[in-house]
Amino acid sequence: MTDSGLALQPRPVPGPVPAWTFPSGDPGRVPDGPETLRVDLPGRRLASLRLVLQAGAGREAAGKEGVATLLSRALLEGTRPGGGTELTAAFERLGASLYASADLAALRIALDAPVSRLAPALELLAAVLRDAALDDGDVRRLVRERLDEIAQEDADPGTRAMRELRAVLFPPESRAHLPTGGTRASVTGLTGADVRAFYGSVAPAEAVAVLAGDLAGSGADEALAAALAGWTTPGPELPAADELPPADAPRVVIVDRPGSVQTYLSIAHGVPDRTDADWPLLTVAAHVLGGGLTSRLNALLREEKGYTYGVRAGLLRMRGRGVFIAQGSVHTEVTADAVADGLAVLRSVAADGIGDDECAASVRALADRAPAEYETARAVAAELADAAASGLGSGYPAAYLAAVRAATPDAVARAYTGRVDTDALTVVAVGDAAQIREPLERLGHGPVTVTAPEAAGAE
Repeated sequence: MTDSGLALQPRPVPGPVPAWTFPSGDPGRVPDGPETLRVDLPGRRLASLRLVLQAGAGREAAGKEGVATLLSRALLEGTRPGGGTELTAAFERLGASLYASADLAALRIALDAPVSRLAPALELLAAVLRDAALDDGDVRRLVRERLDEIAQEDADPGTRAMRELRAVLFPPESRAHLPTGGTRASVTGLTGADVRAFYGSVAPAEAVAVLAGDLAGSGADEALAAALAGWTTPGPELPAADELPPADAPRVVIVDRPGSVQTYLSIAHGVPDRTDADWPLLTVAAHVLGGGLTSRLNALLREEKGYTYGVRAGLLRMRGRGVFIAQGSVHTEVTADAVADGLAVLRSVAADGIGDDECAASVRALADRAPAEYETARAVAAELADAAASGLGSGYPAAYLAAVRAATPDAVARAYTGRVDTDALTVVAVGDAAQIREPLERLGHGPVTVTAPEAAGAE
C-alpha cells in the first residue's frame, strides 16, 4: 500500500525470449520454369512473391554497365510504350504493388498482393514478364532519369564514399569496381536494343520464385504455375559473373569536397562471403564495434569525444565476397583525430578481446529481434529470395540465426582478428582536402591520394 491507499502491482519482469525459428518452405519447380519455394504463414493475408533472376549487374557485358538497372525500371513500364502509369493503376485496383530492382547478384521482381487477389495479380505479372514492351522511347527517358540520379549521387557524400570504396577495393576487371547502376559514360550509351538483348538472355529456368503468405486453400500454387510455366527467352546465355575478392591495403583516399564542414568516413576491409562459417561471428563483431549507440565506436567517437552524431559498422553482403565497413560523418576539423581513434577501436579486439556482456548484448540484438523483423510475409520472402540469389539455399536464414545465438566472445574475437587485418584497412574520406589532407598524412596509416571533384562526376 502507498500513502494514498492505492495498491500498486509489482513491476513486471521480462521472461525468457520464446523459442523461434525462421519459417521454412516447401521447394518445388514450375514446369519448364523457375524453382519455387512456398512458405505458408497463417494469418498473413498479404502475400509476397519474390522472383530472383540470375541477371544482376555482375553479368553485364563490359561497356554495358547499368543495363540491368535500366531493365528493372523498363519492366515497370508494362506491355506497351509509356504504359507505366496504366500498369501501376491495374495493380492498385487489386490492392497489389509491383517493384523491380537490380544489384550485382540478381534482377529482383517483387509482387505484393492480398491472398484473395493473388491469382489476377500473378496474371498481370505474367503479361509483363512475357510481353514487356521495353520501348526505345521509355528507355531513353529512363537513361535521362538515371543520369540525373548519378548527378545526385555525386552530391551525396555517403553514396560518393561507397562508390570510391568499391573503386579502390576491387580491381578494374571486377564488376564490383564500378557502380551497380552504371557510370555516366556507360549509361549514356545504353539503348532500348541493349535492354531487350539483356532481357532476352535471362534464363527463367535459373530463376527462383519465393511465395509467402497465408496460402492454404488459396490456389496459389496453381496460379504461380500458370503465370510462370513455359516462360522462355530467346537470347544467348549471359556471361558469368566474376567473384574477385577485394584487394586490401593500408591507404587513405580523399574525395575532395571544397568547403565541406563535415567529412564522411568509410573504413573497410574484405571478408569471406556468407558461405563461410565465420560470417555469423563477423556480424556479431561488427555489432560490438558499431552496431548501436553503446558500441565501441560510438562510445568513443560520439559519447566521449563528440566528433560525430553516430558511427555504424556492418557487413556488405555480396555473392562470393563480403566487406566489413565502418562509416559515419565527423566534423572537418577533427577528421584525422576521428580516423586515428576509429582505427584504435577497430584494433582493440586484438588487444582486449570481446567482453562477455558486449557479446551477449550483440547476440540478443541480432537474434532476438528476428521474430519482429520477419513478422510479415514480405520480410520472409525477401530474406529467402536474397539467400537464393547468393546460392545459399532456403535453410540459410535459420542456420545463420542459430550460429549467431551460439557465438562466444572468444570465437567472435578469433573470427574478427583472423579475417580483418586492421593494418590493411582502406580509409575513404569525402571532405575538404585542403583541410584534411595534411593531418591524414601525418597519421602514417598509408599513402594518401586525392580524387578531384571533376573526376567524381565522371566516374
